[in-house]
Amino acid sequence: MTDTSAATRVRSRTLTFRTVRPDDPAAAPMLADLEREYDDRYGDDLGEPASVEIHRYPPEQFTAPLGTFVLLYEGGQLVAGGAFKPYDEQTVELKRIWTAPSERGRGLAAEVVRELESEARGRGYSRVYLTTGPRQPEAVRLYRRLGYTPLYDLTLPAEEVGIHPFEKALTPAAPAAPAAQTGTGASTVAAARDRPVVPLRHPLRWVTAALVLVVLLNLAQTLFTNPSWEWPRVGKWLFSPAILAGLQLTLVATALSAVISFAAGVLLAIARLSRNPVLSSLAWGYVWLFRSVPLILVLVFLYNLGNLYPSVGIGIPFGPQFSVPTANLLSDLAIGVTALSLSEIAYASEIVRAGVLAVDHGQREAAQALGLPRHRQFLRIVLPQALRSIVPAFVNQVVGLLKASSLLFYVSLLDLFGVVQNLSSTYPTDIIPLLVVATIWYLVLTSAVSVVQYHVERWTARGTVRVLPPTPLQRVWSAVRRHRPEVRTSAAVTTTDDNDGKAI
Repeated sequence: MTDTSAATRVRSRTLTFRTVRPDDPAAAPMLADLEREYDDRYGDDLGEPASVEIHRYPPEQFTAPLGTFVLLYEGGQLVAGGAFKPYDEQTVELKRIWTAPSERGRGLAAEVVRELESEARGRGYSRVYLTTGPRQPEAVRLYRRLGYTPLYDLTLPAEEVGIHPFEKALTPAAPAAPAAQTGTGASTVAAARDRPVVPLRHPLRWVTAALVLVVLLNLAQTLFTNPSWEWPRVGKWLFSPAILAGLQLTLVATALSAVISFAAGVLLAIARLSRNPVLSSLAWGYVWLFRSVPLILVLVFLYNLGNLYPSVGIGIPFGPQFSVPTANLLSDLAIGVTALSLSEIAYASEIVRAGVLAVDHGQREAAQALGLPRHRQFLRIVLPQALRSIVPAFVNQVVGLLKASSLLFYVSLLDLFGVVQNLSSTYPTDIIPLLVVATIWYLVLTSAVSVVQYHVERWTARGTVRVLPPTPLQRVWSAVRRHRPEVRTSAAVTTTDDNDGKAI
């Protein structure tokens, strides 16, 4: 795509094309107006909010060398835009064709389509494919006027056709005529269109990145050149049996507490949303209490529970009782897991409740219309959709739980942090290396949780997107393949869903 200052047939003022990425802030007004217009015209008639189409594809699909995304400016004002992405090895698919509401009727969309065709032709493509919706007759007229062939029955009503597909063969670019035959104006236009792409400059962004890089390099230098860090001692302690034993206890306590808190949090959220005033009030009171009391206090209370209740039991009020000594009832690990779980249940229940409330009410109405029992409505319809909102927040809570497990040291449990504290008392000269060891293991554990979170989020997103975004490894492999000159990268991202587009 090229910047051009050539005059057009639309108006005497200068029109300039600018190539950007879809996530560039300059494209935000165009995408926001497209989203508004799609929802105004179609709403949920297509089975999902029509504006979902705007966010269906990753920006890389519309970025060279795969695709392109252009904005048309007139006198510095954004007036139109459009894009294309690969469809198959010989075909591009036009998307996001847009004209500002105040500038419609001037032929600007046609200029955008011609520019996109020219760019596709220059990249060696021989065919253009596009789709538009049944409630956009102006788009249908535009494409037919520009020589696109309808791929649907013209005798059927537009709503019955649904998505309107079109195609057009791209003829090879004709050689430029000599200036003596075409005139000065035409040669100026041709010369302007032959200019190379001039990307938008971001000097402040590069300066900021350079400063951050300098700071990071200085930090790295201090880490590896300052002898006080004692890295050889870090290597000695990193896999020591005591450290690994503490790490195992941390993992066990965190895993048990996470499972218990999520399961109980779901039940507590159901009680909070219940129409039963007793259940709802009790659930609210539980959340209020355990969100107000610090975790360290809960741990200390449970650890000293025997002082309050020497024995606990169950039986008939004022009658026979079965009781056991409190000291024999809970081990130190059970006390730690119970305290962590009691505190985390309050937060987990609010996370689950927020996720359930985020599910569209129409989903519940549809489940009720099918005659599903209330428990099946929740387990099969509401909760699976709510997981997409629940998972990120709950995994963040699990990360906090992992770090909060360090408080178990105060109730005589030697978790990872407790072992480091004990070893620091025994080996006072190794305090810094031991703290570094604890930091490294906490970083490893939270990183592992983050990887799990990414894949769980990707799994729960299957019902909301047609094509899952690429994983980091897939992105790296795609970048490597793009830099192989003998491989045509557009074939690697081919999509053949003919019902993909919903509007221009």
